[in-house]
Amino acid sequence: MTAHSSSSGDPYAHLRGYAAVQKQATVERLKEAITLLEIEGRPVNTFTIKEVSGLDYMAYYRNREAFQLFQEHSTHLRRKREQEQANRQATSRSSKKRKQGKGREALHAVTVSPRDPLLDYKRPRLVQLLHEARAERDEARQQLQAVQVSIEQRVQAERSNTEHHAQTERAELEQRYRKLLQDHMQCGVTIAKLEAEVSEYLAFMERFRAALHQEEHGTSS
Repeated sequence: MTAHSSSSGDPYAHLRGYAAVQKQATVERLKEAITLLEIEGRPVNTFTIKEVSGLDYMAYYRNREAFQLFQEHSTHLRRKREQEQANRQATSRSSKKRKQGKGREALHAVTVSPRDPLLDYKRPRLVQLLHEARAERDEARQQLQAVQVSIEQRVQAERSNTEHHAQTERAELEQRYRKLLQDHMQCGVTIAKLEAEVSEYLAFMERFRAALHQEEHGTSS
């Protein structure tokens, strides 16, 4: 059966492949839109991207690679990063001035303990990652439900076909049995007729022999 053969491999491979193609297509459309906006010297934001490409924000918000590309080229986020970097550099310069001459060797000897990279994200970014993970989870659930429905429909269709085929074969066998039974009965009737004819023929021959014998004896006397 088809469902059994597909279960021997990955039953969701075609869905994963289709999702990967769709995600890559979104990334390519977003790249083209960003490139066009940057060439024209226009700001890169959700409104201008939708204007030149028709891509809705949620289309690349649920796509990790596309959303990262948007964050890298977003005019607002880029200015915000530049401002934060400038603030950090200013803070670093002032901190260096305060710590000048206070034990550089001890500073180099400090061992940095492993740090979870998620701790480097600010709360808005963590919220975005959480929403993205939830969106991917919901999408995976929807795909799984669609696959389950498809499998159930396929099994139901195959079951119906099997039952119909079995009923058809049963009807054909019953028809053949009735025909064979009718032929057998007809053969019985024919045999009975033949036996009656044979009996009648034998009786006739017996009478004929008796008459012939009687005639022979009567002539001789």
